[in-house]
Amino acid sequence: MSVKMKPTSVIKTRLGIQKNGPAHSFLTNTCYRYMGPFVPGGMKSHINQNVDLQVDKVIYQGPGSHYLYIGKKYVDPKYKKGAFYSSDYGYWSRPGITKINSGQDLKYHIPGTGAYWDKRMMTSKGNEVIKEVQEYVNRGCK
Repeated sequence: MSVKMKPTSVIKTRLGIQKNGPAHSFLTNTCYRYMGPFVPGGMKSHINQNVDLQVDKVIYQGPGSHYLYIGKKYVDPKYKKGAFYSSDYGYWSRPGITKINSGQDLKYHIPGTGAYWDKRMMTSKGNEVIKEVQEYVNRGCK
């Protein structure tokens, strides 16, 4: 007896689980929702407000997002300071200078937030994310 099977790509498309398909987009959106409380500053932080949400990735675009994600203090290579302060202007950095990693860890003030917040979220809420995505796929990606 022979068994005929459609190509895997056809089956994945029918189920909505192909790369960049509806399940992929749902996974990305679900991860974004769950990551909010783990982002430095919490749900209402400037980082959470400036996000490019794509089918396959979440890009935090706010100022300092990269540094907060990495969790290291970046400093002016000449003066070894993170920023300069002037009472009439506020905090500033020298224009055109690329800061360097000082190796010092940043201190996050809201418990549960911190560097690599995507990994923190998956460690804490990964099973819930998987459950939601599986339920979505079981509903026919609806």
